Amino acid sequence: MQRYLTAYANYQASPTATTAPDRPSGYRSSDLLAAFDEHFYAKCYLTEQKFASSWEMDVDHFVPFADDPSRVFDWNNLLPIAHKANLLRDKRLPAGGLLDPCVATDDVENNIYYTLAAMGEMPGFKAKDPANQKAVNTAILLDKVHNGNGSASGEASTREVRYLIEKRYKELLLAWGEYNRARAENDAQDIAQAEAELRTLLSRKASFTMLMRSLPFVRKTVPPDLLD
Repeated sequence: MQRYLTAYANYQASPTATTAPDRPSGYRSSDLLAAFDEHFYAKCYLTEQKFASSWEMDVDHFVPFADDPSRVFDWNNLLPIAHKANLLRDKRLPAGGLLDPCVATDDVENNIYYTLAAMGEMPGFKAKDPANQKAVNTAILLDKVHNGNGSASGEASTREVRYLIEKRYKELLLAWGEYNRARAENDAQDIAQAEAELRTLLSRKASFTMLMRSLPFVRKTVPPDLLD
């Protein structure tokens, strides 16, 4: 598909000098999925669930086809999404739009509060500024793909991602405990091991990065140099 986009850009720049390229039969191409692996680390852009590769996910149109058919092949509009999350996402943009993870000025991380209840349960999302409609809409969407749409089927379809979040929370809590123990004992080897584990669990390449980094014990006690 990248060849088509390049050819189409050349055609738009000089339509009289070249002929319009034939459209590809679909937008789910190997080069797109490889780009998802490289730039999104094979993670769903909404839930941050990590997969073995982006081939296991769907391709989402951030601006849906129903809102703007011209962006169906626009790489800046194509994002990796877990299949279950894709089924829950509305096929029209809400009034006011959504925060775009590919637009730096939208800054999703700094516009949303991420929370977890005891033992990593009940992921929650809230706009930091209630007047920012994009952030409000994005928080609603994140809640939907993590907790369902209020129906029994929606709750059931999101149960796996909540289970994986709880599992990651417990892994992180254990690693943090080992880090504190190693520091208290001043054991250099154990400190190095615990730091390596924390780096991995809190990496942007790991699952559920923002939920884990938003935890109070991470924000207040984990050294910034352990975060990429």
